[in-house]
Amino acid sequence: MKKGLLTLTIIALSSITLLAQNEIDALRFSQDAALGTARFTAMSGAFGSLGGEFSALSLNPAGIGMYQFSEFSFTPSFNLNSTTSYYGNKETDYKSSLKIGNIGVVFSSPKENSEWKRINFAIGWNQLSNYNSNIRIQGENNTSSLADNILEFSQGNSIDELNTFYSAPAFWTDLIDLSDNSIDTTTNWYAQDNGNYISNVKGNSSKTQTKSINSSGGKNEFIFSIGSSFNEQLYLGATIGIPTLDYYEKSTYSETNFDSTSNGLQEFILQEELNVYGAGLNLKIGAILRVSEKLKLGAALHTPTAYSIEETYSTSLTTHFIEESFTERSNSNYFEYDLITPWKAILSASSLLSNNILLSADYEIVDYSFSNMKSSQYTFNDENNIIQKLYTKTSNIRLGTEINLKPFIIRCGYSKYGSAFANKDYSKENYSFGIGINNGGYYLDVSYVLSQGNGEQLLYSEDYIDPISIVNTNHNLVFTIGFRY
Repeated sequence: MKKGLLTLTIIALSSITLLAQNEIDALRFSQDAALGTARFTAMSGAFGSLGGEFSALSLNPAGIGMYQFSEFSFTPSFNLNSTTSYYGNKETDYKSSLKIGNIGVVFSSPKENSEWKRINFAIGWNQLSNYNSNIRIQGENNTSSLADNILEFSQGNSIDELNTFYSAPAFWTDLIDLSDNSIDTTTNWYAQDNGNYISNVKGNSSKTQTKSINSSGGKNEFIFSIGSSFNEQLYLGATIGIPTLDYYEKSTYSETNFDSTSNGLQEFILQEELNVYGAGLNLKIGAILRVSEKLKLGAALHTPTAYSIEETYSTSLTTHFIEESFTERSNSNYFEYDLITPWKAILSASSLLSNNILLSADYEIVDYSFSNMKSSQYTFNDENNIIQKLYTKTSNIRLGTEINLKPFIIRCGYSKYGSAFANKDYSKENYSFGIGINNGGYYLDVSYVLSQGNGEQLLYSEDYIDPISIVNTNHNLVFTIGFRY
């Protein structure tokens, strides 16, 4: 058995797993959810033409022009996420979290004897995405192994050229070995360091493969909004958004219960750890036209968000043999890159029926193939080409209704977010319900949102194994308290 340390070198990673910065990150950080205040979430975010709602300032900032009073709102929310994987075995895992969905202040300044009735300002932040989830995958495989993938990636490289995060740890823990590992007594080094390796795992033997992915964090947006009302008929607004990213993921992959291995290998475990922090800048502009007392139309345009992202990434690999065990850890790789997310366009309409029933609808267009990654350390040519081929233009639909049954207000909504993938339908649906009380000076709202969507998780390269199907379900319970003054 061999022991030792390599001088670690930062290099571009091969797609052995999905944790390195790549097109998956570009999609993750480009997507938003209908999160925020309880009223906003109860109507599934269909607020593009309604206004008077703080979370809608991240959607259509023209709504700020409808505020006739200054207002403060605060929203805590509870989330329960469940994921179910299908890889021979059906595995379900759960994760709960307590978040702040919104906190914000609106300042309304009426203008007397003017066609522009008021100039309003707002400052605060809205939650845009929740990344908290646990995924567990387990199944039997007698056709391939992660060790096969690492072995292929290692072939042709001398020991000091092995990939820092996978191949080198695999070599120094004896997951893979030189085909001839005899020692040259003159140099005290391997006599056949010629890039010809073998694996101590037999890929075509039966084995149990398990992967757990624990992730946490979210995307929030600090907003600065300004808007006005022209004769209570045309409302205009703009929002400067400063979204922030906080994402952590720890992945643990293992293979055990081998039918047959070499040199008494009993189990190996690969752990990957990723920390991501980022901040961006965008501009949103919007307009709402009051066609009549019962009909309003809205439109908004969001510029791409320009993110500056920092991440750290590390791995460790442990092997257990009959007589001894080995662990090798990589250094932590610090990396910086920029991400440009897609443009977004939104058209909206709302109607008031019988003076107490409100109907609202939004139609949103996003082209995820527009996303682009760049860095002074790395070209991202392959990743950007994959983004253009893998992702596509899609549309999102949000519908909401509100019924005023004084003193209570009943709300419900539905939204469907189209699949970002060109050849796969990974759309997501939201069903929402809520109730509120509004006495003018203060309001209390509560909502429940059920979100469901399909996805996939890759254990290692698709050259060896198909992606694993995942069903993701989110339960959100949201509370909002607000005061007007």
